[in-house]
Amino acid sequence: MRITTHSSRRRWHLGPSLVAALVVGVMVWLVARTFAGSSCPEHDILRVVSSCRVLVASLAVRVGAAAGVAVLLMELVSAGLRRTAEVMEEDRRTAAGERPSVPHSG
Repeated sequence: MRITTHSSRRRWHLGPSLVAALVVGVMVWLVARTFAGSSCPEHDILRVVSSCRVLVASLAVRVGAAAGVAVLLMELVSAGLRRTAEVMEEDRRTAAGERPSVPHSG
């Protein structure tokens, strides 16, 4: 009988989550910049550093970064909930005298 620990069975794959967060962030940034940039006037009345296009580009980057962080946060919440459900199920089976199931990789 082989005993496996929780940490060796469960692994959070950071690579795919980071790639997903990056893709979502870049897509949101591009869409936000495209749609909001078209609402800027052709010529700013005041020639200052904070022109409409510069502000839109800055806000689009921030919105894209926030979207990427939200994807990572939701992935962490999902992994935590899944882990909690598995531990609760194992505790229930142990209390009921059942044999805990060992997931097979494949």
